[in-house]
Order: sequence, then C-alpha cells, then structure tokens
Amino acid sequence: MSLNQIIEEWQGRPTFAVIDLDAFATNVRTMRAWIEPNARYCAVVKANAYGLGAIPLSKVALENGADMVAVATVDEGAQLRRAGIRHDILLMGPMGRGEKDLAVGMDMTVVMNDLPFAGGLARAVRENGRTKPLKVHLKVDTGMRRMGVMPQDAVAAAQKIMSYPELKLEGLMTHFASADMEDMTSAERQVAVFDSVVADLDAAGIDIPVKHMCNSAGTVQRKEWHRDMVRSGIATYGVRPAPHIPLPGELGEMKQIMSLHSQVMRVIPLAIGDAVSYGGTWVAQQETRGALVPIGYADGYLRTLSNRGYMGVEGERAPIIGRVCMDQTILEMPVALPSQTRQRVTIIGNGTDEQPGAPSLEELAEIGDTIPHELITSIAPRVPKLYVRDGQVVAVSDLDGYREFQRS
Repeated sequence: MSLNQIIEEWQGRPTFAVIDLDAFATNVRTMRAWIEPNARYCAVVKANAYGLGAIPLSKVALENGADMVAVATVDEGAQLRRAGIRHDILLMGPMGRGEKDLAVGMDMTVVMNDLPFAGGLARAVRENGRTKPLKVHLKVDTGMRRMGVMPQDAVAAAQKIMSYPELKLEGLMTHFASADMEDMTSAERQVAVFDSVVADLDAAGIDIPVKHMCNSAGTVQRKEWHRDMVRSGIATYGVRPAPHIPLPGELGEMKQIMSLHSQVMRVIPLAIGDAVSYGGTWVAQQETRGALVPIGYADGYLRTLSNRGYMGVEGERAPIIGRVCMDQTILEMPVALPSQTRQRVTIIGNGTDEQPGAPSLEELAEIGDTIPHELITSIAPRVPKLYVRDGQVVAVSDLDGYREFQRS
C-alpha cells in the first residue's frame, strides 16, 4: 500500500501524522555505519522520541543498531520499561525527590550532576534491595552552563561516586552548546576542557570506560569526537541538526520519517475587503477562496506561522491567510483547484517529491523562526500518529493510547 492509499483510507481524525518506520530503520542503520566502529550508539528518544513516539521508535532503533536509548525524565524511562524494553536507558535529566526509587527499580542508568546526589541515590539502591550496583554517568559542564559538575570538581565527584558500593561509575559525559554552528571554535574549546578532565581523572588513577560528548551535530561533523559513545537525536529522525550540516548518506539513504496531513473541511468564498480569522490581520484584495484546515496551535502548529506559512493542497502550494487559531487554520485555496471539501492537505511533507506543494520540517521551521526540534516535539497527543511498515499501518497512537495491530 502506498502512502497515498494510507492517507485515503484513514477514517479517524482528519488531521494526523504518518511515521515511516522503514525510513527510521534505514536512518538508524546509516548512523550506525557512520559512527566509529568501537563507539556505542545511544539513540536519544527523550520528549516522546521528539514527539514521534518513544515506544515504537525505541524498539526500531534497538533492532537496527542502537546499543541503548536516552531519555530526559524518569517517567519517560519507566514508559519504555513497561513497554518491554530491556536495553540500557540513560536518564539524562534531573529527578524529583520521590523519583529515585522508580529510577532504581526500573534499572535506569542515571546521570549525576552534583556531589550531594550520589548519597541519596546510593541510599535508594540499598532501600530497594538491589543486589548489583546502579550504573552512573558523571556529567561535566564544559561550557554549556546548564547541568553538570564544574571541571575542577570532576575528580572529587568521581571519587564520591566510587566511594559507594551501590553505584558503578560507568560513564563520563558533557554536552555541546554550539556544535551545530558553522564556527566550531566553541565546541573545540569544550572538547579541550573535556580532555583536560579526562587527563585529571587518569592522573588520579580513575578510569571511566564510557566517555561521550557528541550530539547529532558533533556525531555527523567530527568522527574524532565519537570517543566511546555518541548520543544522536534529531539526525536519527532524518532532520539535519542545522541547514549547513548534511546527513550521512543524504543522497537517498536518510529521510525525514514524519509527515503531517489533513483535509479541507470548508471552502469559504471571500469577497474584496473580507477579513479572515482573529483580528482580521489578512484582508482579501481580490475575490478568492479560503480553505479551512482542522489544525491549530493546540495541535502544535505554531501561531507564529500566521500569514507566513503554507501547506500543500492536492500538491498545490496554499499560503496561510490570517492567524492560526487554536483548532483551525485557513489557507488561500489555489486557483487551479475546485471548490470542494475533503481535498487532501499535506501540512508538513517529508522533503521528497512524493509530497509536492508542502514544506518540509526544516523549511517550516525557517519560516516560523524556530528549529525543527521545536516543531516536531510540539505535535500534540490529540494528533493521531500512524506507524507504517512495509506499506501497512502497524500501530496508532492517539488519546486512547498506543496500540499495535496484527499484520495481514
């Protein structure tokens, strides 16, 4: 079944996303081939896999070359454990005082950002009756000024972790602030600071086996920075970390895995002088037609796209007219199309020729003065997501939850 057939046969909410699991599997395998052979591959699936579905995409990533996955919150990790994922889960964000027991009980690999945290974590391990040490990765702030111990405190922090038999210091990590910039000077400074921390640890007789610093931008641009592991997020979903950074095998191998679709629900005759949507920010200068599409900022379609963005209607480019509403957006109907409802709308295309007239995620982000990361993570749970493999819908995620189907 083709993508067009899948779109035509969908009977649920007119606005929905299609997630191409085959494309995602190809992306993961391509990234695995790009990463240095001795380095581990951590697929970042935080924020519900960048809004696209942590459960199915984690499974596909781990089946196609990823060694582990990374999340930002304890409940994100717990969701994956409850879905049957047994691989290592790197918990990168902070946790509340009452979340340690869940993180320990679910066997997450915990990132430690300050010295006092180690004692509380070790106590949680003891109180849970865990018989083997919990894996810990020490994060060092090399310039991001967000989370992590300062470089001069890294040796003391490592020694603190190692003083607890309940904890196993497995990893040392940092995070780039500017690896997606054309000028890599800032990232190079961070690498130098990280290497100096490694040297300090070596001098203190502390060998931490898994050292990692690369996000998607660092992974793609500097293989010499791969070290023992990389953490790839946005690139794995087929989106460039920045416009100037090509993806590995970009000529046909990696592809944006998500596209967003809807239908025209009303065609609106517009006379000269008619104002459209809240505030009347768009006024018809000639007789034309509006096309009502049921998507708005409550679905994650940014209000900043008002009077700026566009969608594809039956392959024809249609600009947004007036303000994006909470639940609806109005387009100017292309002249070539008839005045009828249920015409197919592509809100975000996947950047290929099979979805003409629509912007890709990267193009829409540029129009909205943001980044693709914000656009896809903003897609609301009420937008159904159809997971497609071998031309069949194999799972759906919506407000009723995530459910898989038996394949015919």
